[in-house]
Amino acid sequence: MTILERILEVLRDLAIGQAHFATQWPGDIVHLVKQHPMIPASVMLVAPSQLDPTAFARLGSRLGYIAVASGMLAETGKRVLPLLPNASVFRLDGYAAESWTDIAAERPDIVELLRRHAAAVPPLAPLQGPDTAGEQAGIRYRVLGNGPPLVLTPLVLAPSQWEPVLPSLAEHFRVVALSGLHLGMLSLLEERAALADWRHMCAGLFNGLKLRRGDRVLDVGCGCGAVARQFCLQTEGAMPLTALDLSPYLLQQAAEASAKAVLPIEYRLGNAEELPFPGGSFDAAYSVTVLEECDATKAFAELKRVVRPGGRIGVIVRGVDLHQWWNLSLPADIRAKISLPAASVAPCGVASADLYRMACAAGLLPERRFPYLVASESTNTPVVEYPETHAMTLLTLEEQAIYQAAKARAVADGTWFMTRGHHCFIGQVPEQ
Repeated sequence: MTILERILEVLRDLAIGQAHFATQWPGDIVHLVKQHPMIPASVMLVAPSQLDPTAFARLGSRLGYIAVASGMLAETGKRVLPLLPNASVFRLDGYAAESWTDIAAERPDIVELLRRHAAAVPPLAPLQGPDTAGEQAGIRYRVLGNGPPLVLTPLVLAPSQWEPVLPSLAEHFRVVALSGLHLGMLSLLEERAALADWRHMCAGLFNGLKLRRGDRVLDVGCGCGAVARQFCLQTEGAMPLTALDLSPYLLQQAAEASAKAVLPIEYRLGNAEELPFPGGSFDAAYSVTVLEECDATKAFAELKRVVRPGGRIGVIVRGVDLHQWWNLSLPADIRAKISLPAASVAPCGVASADLYRMACAAGLLPERRFPYLVASESTNTPVVEYPETHAMTLLTLEEQAIYQAAKARAVADGTWFMTRGHHCFIGQVPEQ
């Protein structure tokens, strides 16, 4: 079932024919915009991390864009706003934002921006009713307030999500807040975890920890719990696993998914830079695509502190220094433009071969260091759409047409796939 089909099921279930929409992950509604452009009365893009401007440009003045002053989300705006000449742009001056920034908590003034943008288009009939909640087509929803309907899809990795501003929004709108593993970044994380190469890479990491039955293991930055669930399945629950993340939203989604799978994982709220455990609490620890988004030096120090002497630590990060390969027949100049992935890395994070140097500098004794390519053969799911959307913003319209024609030929003859690179490290905490 596609995300478009799921969204339409929710709207039908709530008897909503037209609504305002707000999103930070345009992939949640891009197919709705393409195939049902009149259902969105307006769309507000809240400092999106990636965007297909061609799809959203058709909304004209019904499109709003909240732009930030600096950070990786500002870079997206610089690339795409020139291609959205009719959009209403609302600027958060002096505000820096990354994909994990808690934007609703830090900038509650976005409520007024949403209200102003909705007021600038033809009005929708207000909806009334009691606050309610439910689930349809694998998407959970909360409905609150009275007024014209406003559908919110999850913010990318914001710990508080929309929660801090829901009461204020409910004063102006009939708010429909959506959540679940099929939406936003979680849809990408879940799909990624199901890829054969991804599972092999993580299995190699787990095996490298050289665990024994009963060993206590820590997952740092578990997100939606997809890797934690893989660990439990691979080890058949023989090692107690504690999974930590700083996002209450992600932990809730992870706990619900683990409960459905009947997997015994203890989830804890915490920060990779200041782990809430005494020294030597664990026999091993791992972290997968997290050290890109924090102070990696502090995270390594904390990992070393909470793992006993002789225990092992495994880390995987995305490799923004490794070419992503599109198995297409493309001119060299186009391939060069799209070969490197988006450099979505925190100022003190690591997403390159610097991982190996930093791990050794932290005092870990290296046992395995290796790059790994993860391939995907899907054509229109988040794992491919996310990097592909970034790649398209680097190409001219003529170059985009060349790329799409090459992709269509590759899909037709069965040769289509793309890869993304990762760096992997496994090391031991020195014996005292």
